[in-house]
Amino acid sequence: MQQLAQAELVLGNYGGQLASFEWVFSPRGPDGRPAQLFNRTTGDIDPRVAAYWRSHYDIVERLKNNWNTIGPDLKGKIHLFVGTDDTFYLDGAAHSLQSTLDQLGGEAQFTFLPDRSHFNVYVQGEDRYALFDRISSEMYRVARPDSGSCQQCSISPRVPSHDETRLPGTNPPRPE
Repeated sequence: MQQLAQAELVLGNYGGQLASFEWVFSPRGPDGRPAQLFNRTTGDIDPRVAAYWRSHYDIVERLKNNWNTIGPDLKGKIHLFVGTDDTFYLDGAAHSLQSTLDQLGGEAQFTFLPDRSHFNVYVQGEDRYALFDRISSEMYRVARPDSGSCQQCSISPRVPSHDETRLPGTNPPRPE
């Protein structure tokens, strides 16, 4: 996190990934810009901003506080994949979410992929996007149950592959 924060200091006023989270989740600061969750130099967390994020956007908190209302629409419909070596420790958050949904009777499906990070979670064999394509196919079958599917390949015939969904003129990602 320190390296990521230092890189954002170099990027200037609009920063990068961390700043983008603040633009989405933070209250406005006195200057009208999003309040920083933490000081990029010292690492000190702003407890007011952290409390705001938790009360407005923390999924576990929202589920606990609103399950009676939203639970019937979510029960059995949450499927999450995460690597056990997630680069940003999202596997810890996934365990917390799983525990909460188990307590609430959410009937969620969690798949923890051993030795996968934030950046290789979709890889299966030589295919960098195999899991992405599988998830896309499964979502398509739920959204369009009457569309038919290919039993041999387990991919719906109308689901474009990951490469086919790229915008014209964009380059595919470089091999790892």
